[in-house]
Amino acid sequence: MAEIKNSFLRSKMNKDLDDRLIPNGEYRDAQNISVGKSEADDIGALETILGNSLAYNFLSSIAGLKVIGYFPIENSNQIIVFLTDGGTNNFIYSFIPGNAPTLLVTGAFLQFSLTLPITGVSVIEDLLFWTDYNNQPRKINISEARNGTYYVTESDISVAKYNPYQPIGLLTKVSKTTTTVATSPTTTTTLAIADTSGISLGMNVIEYGNADLQPQDYTYVESIISNTSVTLNRAVTNIANGDVIYFLATTMTGKDITYNFNNEAYTDNTWPGDPDYLESRFIRLSYRFEFDDGEYSLMAPFTPITFIPKQKGYFLGSGGGTITADDENNAYRSTIVEFMENGVQNIELLIPFPDTLNNVQPSFTGSYKIRSLDILYKESDATAVKVVDTIDYDDRDEFGAPWTATTNSNIYTYNYQSRKPFRTLPTSQTVRVYDKVPVKAFAQETAGNRIMYGNFLDKYSPPTVLNYTVGVSPKSTSLNYDSWAEFPTQSVKQNRNYQVGFILSDKFGRQSDVILSSVKTASVEVDGTIFGGDTVYAPYNTLTENTNNPIRDWFGDSFKIDITQPIISTTPGLYANTNGGYNTYQAALIDQPTINGNTYIFKLGVDQIEIPTVGSYLPGEFTDYVYVSNIQPPGAVVGLQYTVTTIGQVSSTYLQQSPSTPDKKYAYSINPIGWYSYKIVVKQQEQDYYNVYLPGILNGYPQHSGTSPYPTDEDGKTAHIVLFNDNINKVPRDLSEVGPQQKQFRSSVQLYARVENTMTVSVPNNIQFYPGILTDTAITIGTADDLNMSFTDVSTDGQANFYQLDTDPLLSRLDTSQSIGVVSTNVANTNMTPFLAIYETDPQESKLDIFWETPTVGLISDLNDAINSNYKGAVGWSSYNSNSFKEDSVGAFFTISPVDQSGVSLPNTDITRDSNGDEVITVLDANGADVSNQFSVTRTGGPAPTTPFLYTFSKVGDNFVYEQDASVRNYTITTSVTNLDVTPNIVSNPLQIDIQLQNVIPVINAGVALPSISNNTGTSGVIVTLTGVNGAAKTSLNQNELQWSMTGDGGYFSINSGNGEITQLINTPIGTYSLIITLTDANGTGLASATATQQVVVSSTAIGFEFLASEWLGSINKVCPSSGSVASECGNTTYYNVGQGGVFGNGTPVSGDVISTTEFSITFAPFGYYSYDCNSPGGTSRKFFFINTTNDGVVDTVTNCTS
Repeated sequence: MAEIKNSFLRSKMNKDLDDRLIPNGEYRDAQNISVGKSEADDIGALETILGNSLAYNFLSSIAGLKVIGYFPIENSNQIIVFLTDGGTNNFIYSFIPGNAPTLLVTGAFLQFSLTLPITGVSVIEDLLFWTDYNNQPRKINISEARNGTYYVTESDISVAKYNPYQPIGLLTKVSKTTTTVATSPTTTTTLAIADTSGISLGMNVIEYGNADLQPQDYTYVESIISNTSVTLNRAVTNIANGDVIYFLATTMTGKDITYNFNNEAYTDNTWPGDPDYLESRFIRLSYRFEFDDGEYSLMAPFTPITFIPKQKGYFLGSGGGTITADDENNAYRSTIVEFMENGVQNIELLIPFPDTLNNVQPSFTGSYKIRSLDILYKESDATAVKVVDTIDYDDRDEFGAPWTATTNSNIYTYNYQSRKPFRTLPTSQTVRVYDKVPVKAFAQETAGNRIMYGNFLDKYSPPTVLNYTVGVSPKSTSLNYDSWAEFPTQSVKQNRNYQVGFILSDKFGRQSDVILSSVKTASVEVDGTIFGGDTVYAPYNTLTENTNNPIRDWFGDSFKIDITQPIISTTPGLYANTNGGYNTYQAALIDQPTINGNTYIFKLGVDQIEIPTVGSYLPGEFTDYVYVSNIQPPGAVVGLQYTVTTIGQVSSTYLQQSPSTPDKKYAYSINPIGWYSYKIVVKQQEQDYYNVYLPGILNGYPQHSGTSPYPTDEDGKTAHIVLFNDNINKVPRDLSEVGPQQKQFRSSVQLYARVENTMTVSVPNNIQFYPGILTDTAITIGTADDLNMSFTDVSTDGQANFYQLDTDPLLSRLDTSQSIGVVSTNVANTNMTPFLAIYETDPQESKLDIFWETPTVGLISDLNDAINSNYKGAVGWSSYNSNSFKEDSVGAFFTISPVDQSGVSLPNTDITRDSNGDEVITVLDANGADVSNQFSVTRTGGPAPTTPFLYTFSKVGDNFVYEQDASVRNYTITTSVTNLDVTPNIVSNPLQIDIQLQNVIPVINAGVALPSISNNTGTSGVIVTLTGVNGAAKTSLNQNELQWSMTGDGGYFSINSGNGEITQLINTPIGTYSLIITLTDANGTGLASATATQQVVVSSTAIGFEFLASEWLGSINKVCPSSGSVASECGNTTYYNVGQGGVFGNGTPVSGDVISTTEFSITFAPFGYYSYDCNSPGGTSRKFFFINTTNDGVVDTVTNCTS
């Protein structure tokens, strides 16, 4: 027969054309087929695609577990599966058909969501990347993950890697306790110490609180004796047994700046470095980490310039004396300061790791998977960043031991010995100041070996302002303020304007913009420091300041920042969050806190609020925070003390006791994507300047050799200086718009006088000059001859005023704002003689409007704790919980009061109010949706101080229901609180109240017992629809997300989980069934109802009892044949006895029984005789019954055959 063939080479579906017009090679419609692409003769033929079969059921082990994403990797024949139950059960599996699945990652930290499926998945080589817009983009190495325990924290799996936020430390500081005082009674040059480890020669020696052992006393270690005592360079007083002595030293050392450099007498052979390499270089140092998959962290903040000038910056020798090292004379003769070169030759770098050194390597137990460490180097006048050294995690120290074996420190010590860098980082790394990985992304794709994100959120919004003020004053030398020792010659440059700001960063290096102060006009003096807003002017020191704080005692200036309110953030929040804290102050030593390894024991003081709980975090000694794994409250075993067990050691700061205020400590909850750290940045655009080293300043004019042509009465108004060598360029002549014969010029450079020369009884000297904000101007520059001050023009006294006047040097006439220098005079012993004087040029204004990072960084939680310890405003709320915030409640759910940092309720407060005077709160659900209209707050109580004000929070309406999606039932209430008891009133940062809607047990059938159901074996389908409600008060919400379940059904009944319909199977066996019904809300994730029992009684399906008899027979002779045998028709017909025989369950008819010929409805048996009991032996044993009517089937008689 005819055959039509069509090949589908074009593999094209065409629904545009009529069937009759479709070209060959195309087709109209198809399902579950593919087009053959082989080289055989069947190319283009349609082939059936194989169907699917269940290879493995991931969902059977945990209730509610669902697949929220998957990704096939064809080249390795595996499928990556992402699963979650919406709670703590989160999994990533690798499944290869034919094998059991392999667990890659599991843990609550994955935070998968049932409502945000994972669709953005990519693989590059063995690296699996994914994003879900619920968390930041993530990545794992599939091979490393195959044991299921390699990745256990967010830091392990985030694409953006841990950001080393701390700079390299350059300070060695140890504390020791004295044992016996070597000299009686308390004055000694020897300190007896049980253990001198960590102490080196030349270290500064301080005892805080002892006026004779302060930084200004310049006490240092001269010798160390047998590990039992140290000898000091001077005798000190008031030393007693048990005193705590601190030994401090910068790790920047060198032959010219360090006592016994290299801790021994310096020789060229004892130190392997290049002694001249850093002499003319001003370098900063930093570091970065390389992680297990080859990623690099951001660069840590660079150190300040590692510079200590030779001679520590001091001029040695005395002007006019006989000492050879006359640095002041050399300075004005050469116009440079030769010793102003870097005296640093060796730098011990103290590099902070994020955990103990034995716990950071790339292993299953490693916390940060750090493969190597790069030491970075940058010169002040270069843009390139170079690598000095790379230390791999398996390198060994000088003693042959792995440096990662250290268990009790997170500080890696690297000895930089003036080595040249060996590699330059590419520009892409140099300008990488923050990671560009978005915080959330919906879409992800790859191109080559690059990951691309789409529809993303690049960063969260930080606070717009912070409440702080800034001042400048001498460096603090009190406890914990050690910059005077770490950077002994560095200072805030005076006569400059600065703007100081904050930058916040998450743990992965995403940074905020610069955050400035909300304080713009206020100015207040605190302990001699003037604090203003974020912009501050650092003036030159005044005579009064230098009198009260002599230069010998001045270690330089530093910024002081007074931040009065804690840093807070609503989105994404802070990394470490706390509430009221707890007080551990105890006067008795036996009751004070102790820390031993991972055990922290404390006894509560008064006003405690937030006791640590299992699952909370405490500050760590060697890592940022440590997890609380167990807590034993006070009891018979531990008395009145709490015993806390942590994973990692608690910070030793939690041993500190502060009796002046409650000694508050804090437990934290961790938000992995919150703001983690801060750093201080400074904008200062007044940059390059010069020091002009002059051979004195002549006040007025010189003595003339004849009749003076110079103006009179110019002393104190005009001055003259000699310019030669480099000073000619430092105070340049303005050479624009000048005539060809012009010989005298002016200079636009403004000059600040810093040192003026003096004359005392023929001995030249100099003193500090205090210009304030006044400048001097070079109004004329010319040669001595051109200014009529040549060697022959002036007298012998005048010739003595100018250095090398016989060479006709350039002179500059200054318009001075105040009297400076020495006048020219013919009075003996008073005439001006050259000696060092110094001007400072006005700085050049940089056009770069940028902020520069500083080494002042820290954790936001530490800063907030410090702020709270001295803050008089509200920091939180009294204890509260969400127990009364239930879905079935209406109106108020709790009443609380604001508390201060001590946890004490503030009596006289108010909260934010609108223009109508009504209380204002902002309420957001966990999705960020504003639901403020569903809540209200009312201030009650008062008036203070008799009765404190309280705040009652209430629901508005009843639009609340507990559902599976936690984001719509968790709320954050925010409002600011004003403390009215202080002047000026303190308005707090917005304070948060986190509440969670509480679930109410669902109810079945209004709590009434379910009525029993009776049916029969013929029944099938829905036999009852149960009713129930969740806990919502609102009727329109009380059916939301209900889920029915049932047990005890024997396999014959089922229940619809969505609507509560119970279905019975046909032919269910006769019996009584007790079905146990449970109703759960929130789609099965909420609370379950009390069980209800639904009884179902199943009886026979027939209307009567079934029995066999003959068909109806017309006469008695038919039922009783004369042969004596049983009628042949007996047993051929089935009947149903609806009467007593049916009731008694044997079917035997009796008079009055109703006989039906059908099973499910009554069809009356007709008039006639019926033979039954067909197994009888015959004769008189034969039985029959007689129905006498045709319309009721009623048995008239029942009898035996007579013969």
